[in-house]
Order: sequence, then structure tokens, then C-alpha cells
Amino acid sequence: MLRRDPGKDDPLGPAFRSLQGEPGPARPGGRTAGGRPGGVRKVARSRIHVGTSGWTYDEWTGPFYPPEVTGAERLVFYARTFDTVEVNSTFYRLPFEGMIKGWNKRLPAGFHLVVKGSRRVTHLKKLVDCGEPLRAFLDRVLELRRLKVILWQLPPSLHEDIPRLEDFLASLPGGVRHALEFRHKSWWEAKAAETLERFGAAFVTVSHPRLPGEVISTADFLYLRFHGEGPRLYDYDYSRRELESWADRVRPHLKGRTLYAFFNNDVKCRAPRNALLFREILTGGKG
Repeated sequence: MLRRDPGKDDPLGPAFRSLQGEPGPARPGGRTAGGRPGGVRKVARSRIHVGTSGWTYDEWTGPFYPPEVTGAERLVFYARTFDTVEVNSTFYRLPFEGMIKGWNKRLPAGFHLVVKGSRRVTHLKKLVDCGEPLRAFLDRVLELRRLKVILWQLPPSLHEDIPRLEDFLASLPGGVRHALEFRHKSWWEAKAAETLERFGAAFVTVSHPRLPGEVISTADFLYLRFHGEGPRLYDYDYSRRELESWADRVRPHLKGRTLYAFFNNDVKCRAPRNALLFREILTGGKG
């Protein structure tokens, strides 16, 4: 956890100096495709990457960003606290060249950039006949020097379709990791996990009130997304007990794997607060 002296020079504010939450519900554990996960209690800090889904939220000014930090400088400030971020804007539109150059310039060595795949591929084409939008997307984002993972979020209307999934995974380039987030329960079956494992892609674990929270390992990395629980989706504040429960469920899957975890509960600046606490729990207070 980032520690700073309190006072006017503390950019995280009092909310981030007190990370204790109220007890909350826990959810059941998980499995590994093709076998049982190996146990591990202590995880190397260099293999744990926890951050938020986006960083440009105006309401984070005050509780997270100092008032004088605006525009492009927000990413610089963010990167002093977290070593990874999930870029959601790439789902809606291609990043323009100036944006690519800016991110390449501002992000430090060792930073892990994750981008969300284009909705033209996942939601409009639904992974079929998507060669043109896929090439356009990859041609742009592969210019990012710190790019580590591409997240492909599928629509709730897309039910399990293994041949479609296989064809899509076969079309993806190497040199960057790929993670698939499913939004329909039919995908939580062995065939989907086995297919992802065969291609080395991650089955995204989600904290979401309408989806299973099972941890499924299919790649050399684990990918978690925290959207919130109950009716307060994206405006949900995870308690320490909930995050400790998640950490206990994740640890058995981390032997030989890297972890990426992102908090999408951006409302009221909850995401950075929860991300710092989850990182602290996983690393024993280091980092």
C-alpha cells in the first residue's frame, strides 16, 4: 500500500489513509482447467498487478488526484500509485496517434497497459467475419510500448459457441496476452475453459451480481474484474472481508502465474481505494 504523511501534501486524501471496510458476503471458490490449482500463500509483488478500469474520472479529483493534476498529467500521477491500468475507451473508438504517442511517452518502464478490445469485433460482429475491424484495432494498439494484455468482453447476447470461439482465438496475434470476459452463464462450462487453455488465453474471473464468481485458470496469468455486487453495480464499496475472501480464493491459482486485477467500481472514487486495499492484502502490505 502507498504510504504518505497526512496533510496538504497527501494526494490520496483521508479516505485512502483508512482502508478498513465493513464485513460483507463471500462467494465460493474456483477451479483450474484440466486439473487442480497448486497452493501458494505469499506472492511476489512483481507478479501482482492491481489497478482500475480507467483513470480520467473528474470526481476522483480531491479524494485521489490533487486539484492541480488535470488532463494528461492524471495518467502520470496514476502511474506513481499503480503499475497497471485497464483502458476502456478503446472499446468505443480507436486511440488516435497523438494518444498513442502520449501514453508511450508518459508511462514508465515496467508499467502494464491493458486495453479493451473494440466493440466492432465483440458486439457488432460478435467474433464472426471480423477481420477488417480486428486488423484496424490491432494495427493501432500494437504500437503501444507498454501493452501487455488485450481484454475481449463479449456481449450478454452471445451464448456459448465453441467453434466461433476457436476461430476467433486462432486469429489473434502472439506477443501479447489475451483475456476473454463472458457475460452469459452458458460459457461457464468445461469446453470453453479447455478451449481458452489450448490457446493460452485467460478466462476472466468477474465479481458481478448476475454472473458466476468462480476462479478458472486457463493461462499463465489470471485476470479479475471487480464490477460490484448487489444493486449498486459500479457504485459498490468492497469491504476488507470481501477482498480477503477474494484473495484467499485467488492465491491457490497463482503458482507460476501473473495476476491482473481491475476495479470497475469507479463511482465515488471507490475503485482506487479498493484496489489499494486488495493489493495490500495480496502482498502483505508490501508495495
